Amino acid sequence: SGEVSDTPQPQLANGTTVNLFCSGHDFLPDGRLLVAGGHLADSDGVNQAALYDWAANSWTPAAPMNRGRWYPSATTLPDGGVLVLAGSYKEGETIVHNTLPQVWNNGTWAPIAEFPGTGTGGTNGMLELYPRMHVADDGRVFMSGPLARTYLLDTSNGGQWTEVARRAAGERDYCPAVMYDTGKVIYIGGGGGNGTPPTTEAEVIDLSQSRPSWRPTNPMRFPRRQHNATLLPDGTVLVTGGTRGGSGVDPREKGFNDLRPGQPVHIAELWNPTTGAWTELTAEAVDRCYHATAVLLPDATVLSAGGGEYRPFEGRDMANDPEDSHRDAQVFAPPYLFKGARPQITSAPASVGYAETFEVGTPRPDDIGKVSWVRPSSVTHASNMAQRINFLPFRVDDGRLRVTAPDSPNVCPPGHYMLFILSRDGVPSVARMMRVRAPMAPVRLAAEAFALAGAERAADSDVYTRQAEVNAAAKGRRVVVGITGTCPYGIGACWGGAHEALYSLDGVDLVSPIPNAEDATAEVFLRDERLPSVARWVAQFRGIVNGRYVLRGLEVTVEGVLDERDGQLFLAGSGSRPSVEVIPLVAVDKVQWDRAAGAPKPLE
Repeated sequence: SGEVSDTPQPQLANGTTVNLFCSGHDFLPDGRLLVAGGHLADSDGVNQAALYDWAANSWTPAAPMNRGRWYPSATTLPDGGVLVLAGSYKEGETIVHNTLPQVWNNGTWAPIAEFPGTGTGGTNGMLELYPRMHVADDGRVFMSGPLARTYLLDTSNGGQWTEVARRAAGERDYCPAVMYDTGKVIYIGGGGGNGTPPTTEAEVIDLSQSRPSWRPTNPMRFPRRQHNATLLPDGTVLVTGGTRGGSGVDPREKGFNDLRPGQPVHIAELWNPTTGAWTELTAEAVDRCYHATAVLLPDATVLSAGGGEYRPFEGRDMANDPEDSHRDAQVFAPPYLFKGARPQITSAPASVGYAETFEVGTPRPDDIGKVSWVRPSSVTHASNMAQRINFLPFRVDDGRLRVTAPDSPNVCPPGHYMLFILSRDGVPSVARMMRVRAPMAPVRLAAEAFALAGAERAADSDVYTRQAEVNAAAKGRRVVVGITGTCPYGIGACWGGAHEALYSLDGVDLVSPIPNAEDATAEVFLRDERLPSVARWVAQFRGIVNGRYVLRGLEVTVEGVLDERDGQLFLAGSGSRPSVEVIPLVAVDKVQWDRAAGAPKPLE
């Protein structure tokens, strides 16, 4: 009907209203939506989880998580539980990343193994906010980004992480990743900033291979950041919105969400997984960038809606610019709706079990060329946490269309799916909503290996414990690194990608798990007492982060004997470093950063 209906505000058990902005969400097997985390302030998430019942239009508070989560990811697992990981919260004035993954199942939370990342010496790496997660065909959960390194997580028996492969195009944030077929993922565009445009590149991986690796597919026609990708019932992927710009209206944005005239991309593109080709489609009338959404509807069209930028620079919280705040929507009809008559579904069961063969009523069963079902979308921040597709085997017996459901929840997590039948010309029907029933025997969860109360206590102090472990294990030279990011929330919130890049620099042994958000700096420790190769570090860092951050400079303390040569001072060399010329420090060399001013802090 096109009508919009308000939902009630979710509340805590004590009646306090919860702000679900910047939360993570996915559907449960019974059709309710689990929403984890939310917004107390920028970078400061709530520990609340809530359940939305679409039939009753009501919210119910769930058990709280270990700590707050702002920008977390939520993924429904083969046993019907939901994996929630990442997100940040504040401890005093310090932004802390929640390093404890948790699985929600039957109303309780169970902790699992922390992300190992690139850490050495017994320390862990850092998850990026809103990691892109997908259930693989062996039941593990695949993290495709935004980090350059990608991983598989086994959530059973306490949890175990395994590194899979590194994406060739490096780190790329605010872009979509889509599992477009069983075990097959495409990662599309993203990155950019600090004067660097986002990329057009797209990469694919097949997790069913013995040694999965990323390989390029054809690039998009337009570079994009803050765009959405929607999986269509024929298996193609529709990309809408985003910006091609790498700068910003305000110089402190550094290209986070470039809305200058001509930078937002209105033309849609369609990717064909069979050929790898992209096709330009008609243009949307409205900018759809930061905070926009795109959702596949049951009639096989796509709802593209919303968008609006909030610029929370310190000392000058700003209301949204009305010009950049879009409360409207458009509905897109993909090309397959113009290829002929649509087939019709006249009957289908309300629910089915795994490997069950069921009948789908349709007037012309012999004209059906493909049967698929697509999980409903749950979209935020260029990430669709729910969508996936199954192409279902079918046959026609005595004029009846018989379809067989997947035989494993690993390839088809339980819950609701939109069933489509497609004609031989590729025209989809209007979907029939069906529920795939959860398996009777649940997968063994981490609760068998962890005591929840003890894990919560560890999580409260974990990141500080790890920081102390890094300081205790550090044997080499300490280096303070100045880092500026595109993220308007500062390096404390948008830290995971910088953490990964710092670990990749020549000679780095350890990276402190907590950056200095006030100064926009981080601490690394070298393997010995030599000095870092500044030019080499800058090039390495740039090659990994794809414009997301800039390495501004380094601050190193060295000791030794001063020599004077022709009026110049030199610090005499040692066995692990050359001699160093000593020159005055000037204002531009200051590593500590004033984010509000967009400039180095003044010299003391």
